[in-house]
This record gives sequence, structure tokens and C-alpha cells, in this order.
Amino acid sequence: MQLPPLKSLLYFKHAAELGSFKLAAEQLYVTQAAISQQIRSLETHLGCVLFERHTRKICLTAKGKLLLPHIRKAFEYLHHGVQVIEEDPQPAGLNLSVLPSFATCWLLPRISSFQRQHPNIRVRIDPSDSLVDFDAGEADLGIRFGKGHYPGLHSELLASDDMLLAYKPGLIDPSKPLKEQIKSNHLIMDICPDAERAWGILFDKLALTGVHEPHFLEIDNAALVMQATLAGQGVGMLRRQLIQPQLALGQLEIHPEFEIACDYQYYLAGPVGHFNWHKVKLFRTWLLGQFNSL
Repeated sequence: MQLPPLKSLLYFKHAAELGSFKLAAEQLYVTQAAISQQIRSLETHLGCVLFERHTRKICLTAKGKLLLPHIRKAFEYLHHGVQVIEEDPQPAGLNLSVLPSFATCWLLPRISSFQRQHPNIRVRIDPSDSLVDFDAGEADLGIRFGKGHYPGLHSELLASDDMLLAYKPGLIDPSKPLKEQIKSNHLIMDICPDAERAWGILFDKLALTGVHEPHFLEIDNAALVMQATLAGQGVGMLRRQLIQPQLALGQLEIHPEFEIACDYQYYLAGPVGHFNWHKVKLFRTWLLGQFNSL
């Protein structure tokens, strides 16, 4: 015998346990008509009546009473199976896939705070911008700088950021015209859309586009751009979140008249079930606290 549709069995279970098509509809967020239709379909499939319909109530027939415990047990098995899949296989280990620049400039200087708060959780950081196979257990969570669209994954916004014109103290004098200082300095380009857009906006503002446009040292890594800027190799366009410690220590300065909001933002991303894991909840709370304290 072919089994009836799972939906009709689920609707039967709720209606039988609640003794009401109306209450079952409210619990399942469907219409009462949908409940009635599925029950009639199930009765037709089984060739028997499962409920006695009365004006203000319903009652299980003898065959309905016979069926109910088996349906309950079946859904308990299904629930247990799903629960096993969703359980954290390594509750004492937290594997993070993080962009290399974010790992170097932001996460590593702060992660000891999380470890002190939660010494029983072993943290592993994979600094990579490659796609992660979550199903293979390569990571529990990813921290990405993008627009939040990661197919098949749940993502949560962590923070926004701004592009700043940054330099070693004394390299740029904010009291003097910026155009000639930009023309006379080496410029360092982080090869990413936000930095490229910010440089373009600055060049348009200073009328530097065209044949006299300054040349760049191009680096495909924001952490290395920051290191080159710290070393006095030139003027960089850097994200505020990545250079907060250097600004606080006076190792870098930013031009007070230039700040561009990034199109991209920081997101926490991973399979939706991972966000129910205890270690992930702890890390998410800590991470948001770190961003909010800036």
C-alpha cells in the first residue's frame, strides 16, 4: 500500500491531539478549510473515517484512535533524525573562515578576549577568501565583507565601514591643499571595489583624472596595504574598521575631509542550523559586542 502524503498525516496528528480542526489550523498557520481538505484526502486514501464530525467538536473514531499513536511515533522519529543532523558535532571547537585582511587587522588583535571568556572553546581561524564547504565540516562560520547574498547560507549583518585616506603621521599636512600632496606622494591601491571607487571619487574631487592621474602601487590584500602605509611607503585608502588600533596609537593619520561609505559590509554567514549551536551563539554575542564598542 502506498503511504499517504506526509502533510495529511501531520494535519491529522494536530487535529487529533487538539480535538479541533480550527485549533489545528491556528497552530499550523493554515486555514481550517485546508485542514478539512487534508483530512478528507487522508480518509479517502485509507478508505475509512477517522473523525466523527459534530457541530462544536470532533472525535476520533476507533480507527482514528488506532492510527494516532503510530503517527505520533513516526513524527518523533522524524524529529529525532532532523535533530541529529542539526546537532553540533564538535561543541568544543569553533572553526572560522575569515578574510585574510580581517583576520590580520581586526580579529587576531581581539580574539584573546573571546578565549579568556570561553576557555573551553578551541578556536581555529582559516584566513581565506575561498568558498567554504560547510557540509564537509571545513568551517562552522564565515566572516565576509560583501553584500550579504550567500546562496544556501544564512547571513547576519555585523557592521558597516568607511574608506579613509590614511598615511603615516607627517606625510600629509591637512592644513595645505591636498591635490599637490597627492600628486607628489606614492599611492597604494587595495584592489577591491570600495577602494577603487573611493580613489575615483577623490580624483574627481581634486580634478586629477586624465593624463596626469597619479600611479599606484597595487596590492590585492588590505592588510598588506595597511603595512605598506604604516611603513611610510605612500598614501593608502583603508577601511576604518581595519585601522582602529593604529589610529588610536597615533601610528596612522586620516585626512579629516575625506570619508566614503563602503558599498560592502561585514556579515556573519553559515548554514542556518549552525546559528543554533551554543558556541556560535557565544561567538556571535562576543563579536557584536566588539563591533559595538568601537
